Amino acid sequence: RILRKYNGIDRNAFPLFIKECEFRFNYGNPKQQLEILLDWTGI
Repeated sequence: RILRKYNGIDRNAFPLFIKECEFRFNYGNPKQQLEILLDWTGI
């Protein structure tokens, strides 16, 4: 499963979690965004 890391998130809190991810990803320059994605995916 792709999202196995996030199985513990409550269904009611999931939209807020997605908004936070979107906010964090939209922050910074492309290099910082790539670092964020690599950190999230564990690559």
